[in-house]
Amino acid sequence: MKKILFLAATAVFMAPQVFAQAKNFEGLSLGANVTASRSTSEPAGVASESGYTNGVDLQVQYSIAMAPRFLLGFGLTVGTTNNNAGTFAATGTELSVRNRAAFDILPAYAISDTMMVFGKVAALTADGVATTAAIDTKKSLSGVGYGLGVRGLIDKSTFYQIEYDFNRYNDVEYVPGAALKGTSSVFSLGVGYKF
Repeated sequence: MKKILFLAATAVFMAPQVFAQAKNFEGLSLGANVTASRSTSEPAGVASESGYTNGVDLQVQYSIAMAPRFLLGFGLTVGTTNNNAGTFAATGTELSVRNRAAFDILPAYAISDTMMVFGKVAALTADGVATTAAIDTKKSLSGVGYGLGVRGLIDKSTFYQIEYDFNRYNDVEYVPGAALKGTSSVFSLGVGYKF
C-alpha cells in the first residue's frame, strides 16, 4: 500500500512539471526565418525548370498546450522575397512566385522543457508571375504545404527554429491548354520571441 501511495504522490507532484513542458511553448510568438528555397515549374509537354532563392519569411503564431507534452499552433507566414521558379530559354519566359503567404496549423510535441518538434500543414496563397520581354502575366496561386521542424528555447522568451517545408501549388494556365505545375522546397533557420 505504501508503494501505491508513493507512486500516486509522485505522479501528482510530477504532473504539473511535465505539463510545464508544453506550457513553456504556449502563447503568441513572432519570428523571422532566413530561407533557402528551390521552386520548380513544370509546363505541360516541356521539361521542368527550377530556380533558387534566398530570402526572409516573417511569421506570427499562437500555440495552445493541449496536454502535458502536446501543443497545437495556428499561424501566418509571409514571404518578403520573390522566389525564382525557373527560366525557359525557348520563350525567354521567367517564372516567379510573389506575395507568398501560408496559413499554418502546427501540431507539436515538447520533448523537454526547452525543445519541441512540430509538423505543419499550410493553406498557401501567392501570385505566379510569368515575365516575357518585360511584360508580366500574373495568376493567383493556391495550394497546400507540409513541413517538419524543431524549436528550441534560448531563454524563457527567445527561441530558434529549424524547418523544412514542401509546397505544392495548384495547376494554372498562363496560355490556354498549357497547364503549369509548381512546387517548392524550403529550408529555413530562424529566431523569434514568445510573449
